[in-house]
Amino acid sequence: MNDLYHLAYVSDVQLVEPGQTVDEALLQWHLQQILDAAKRNNGALQITGALLYSGGHFAQVLEGPQTAISDRYRRISQDTRHTNITPLIYEPAEERQFANWSMVLCGPGEVHGLPSDFEAKPSPGSVEAGDLGKSIVASLAEAMGQRSFT
Repeated sequence: MNDLYHLAYVSDVQLVEPGQTVDEALLQWHLQQILDAAKRNNGALQITGALLYSGGHFAQVLEGPQTAISDRYRRISQDTRHTNITPLIYEPAEERQFANWSMVLCGPGEVHGLPSDFEAKPSPGSVEAGDLGKSIVASLAEAMGQRSFT
């Protein structure tokens, strides 16, 4: 039996206090901290995935064993660096889309094909949520297919 699952969610970025001016160096430091921690934690749990930072929003895809994905999502949901976390899909997966990356960070310029309402948050479990989740998985997988493994 295949125990490979994938999870996709979107959230609102909360890396700076509301009303605070965004310092690009500080923002990059925060993103690097998130990426480093994900790489460190995910490898041991057989989790792979991709994180999209698009200014005010995150979209993330995680793939791995069901228990590990559930535990990781529970921790992610408690992270104060983002709010309004909306799960889009959580389902069995046939194969890994991000097998070479315990976590990879990409920006909006690398990802094409996301719907224009990417920032809208559909109701969890709805058809719209599932469609957006699948679109995010496909768009990030395509973007990472264009990138060399580093």
